[in-house]
Amino acid sequence: MNGMQPFDDYYRRVGSSPDAQLGRVRLELPSEKHIDSFFGAMAEFESEGDHQYSKVMTREEFPAYVQQLHDKAEGKNLKEGHIPDKEFWIIDSDGFAGRIILGLAFYPDPDRVGNHVGYAVRPSRRGKGYATKALRLLLDEARKLNIKKLMPICDAANIASRKVIERNGGVLIVSPPNDPDRFGGLRFVIDLDERC
Repeated sequence: MNGMQPFDDYYRRVGSSPDAQLGRVRLELPSEKHIDSFFGAMAEFESEGDHQYSKVMTREEFPAYVQQLHDKAEGKNLKEGHIPDKEFWIIDSDGFAGRIILGLAFYPDPDRVGNHVGYAVRPSRRGKGYATKALRLLLDEARKLNIKKLMPICDAANIASRKVIERNGGVLIVSPPNDPDRFGGLRFVIDLDERC
């Protein structure tokens, strides 16, 4: 026996440890080049009953969908009452691993003190640090846009998402002013000036 642990041997054979894979995680703007991995991820979401999109999208509709995401970031063709947002895709060595969305504006009110953040990681990549890294990378993108505060919200039962937000400097708003039960969610603030 050479003393090598079976875990280590497995990753030598496949060529990537979990940490090495996480090191390759990056954010990219939506692109047609990720069509195959995108639809693979959507099949994973669907198998869990998580419908990421309101309708079934075909491969033929994919280029128009990618363009729609770019248009939203520029404030074009928005539905009434919607604000621009910029979607980034979480990419690893296998392609599309999820998405993270940054609201580019917000309607000031007592319950909203920062820009929206939302994310979804494909099921096969969960629990591996992808969301934590993606949110950390998104903070850099927000700074480039001179955004000062982010306000992620997660369901009170979603402990993993809460940890992602807190690891990135999220501070729980203990008592939201007007609507403590909004979406059953916990609201956090990430102050980017404090995280320089």
